Amino acid sequence: MKRMLMTSRYWVYALLAVTFMASCASSKKSASPHAYMTKQYKELKNVLNEAEVSIIRDSLKVIFPNNVLFASSSDELKPEIKPTFEHFADVLNKYNKTKILITGHTDSTGSSSYNRELSENRAKRAKDLLSEFKVNDDRMFTWGLADRHPIATNNTEEGKAKNRRVEFVILYEVKE
Repeated sequence: MKRMLMTSRYWVYALLAVTFMASCASSKKSASPHAYMTKQYKELKNVLNEAEVSIIRDSLKVIFPNNVLFASSSDELKPEIKPTFEHFADVLNKYNKTKILITGHTDSTGSSSYNRELSENRAKRAKDLLSEFKVNDDRMFTWGLADRHPIATNNTEEGKAKNRRVEFVILYEVKE
């Protein structure tokens, strides 16, 4: 079951990446999207101490743990995250050839409609804060995934805490 969940999660991310790339695609490509994304990855790794930053081909993934961003059952960002988001926004603004998908997640506690709304609101709050730091709204898209893609078990408090998160998928935008 766990393997199936992991596989389905990767398919969802792959589908999202293809969808975004298709929406951004043109007949011309930049000289080196990989080098561009690798450079951005290195900067994000240096700037974001509490986030998990990974590179997958020519896209980046940033996961902020819920305990850093939100109180339990809340979509209100903690005030102490603002300096980190300001640094995050600075890097996003510097590397403006990207689109950002912001996904909100919850644990399995609560009804599916409550979790869907909470995850959507978490993603929107993260987007709003990045907007305050001048990240262009046209580059950001939000999606609430509720409890559909857990990264840990929902049978323990520690696992639930890991599942309550916001993830950022940063994709290279091919421009004409």
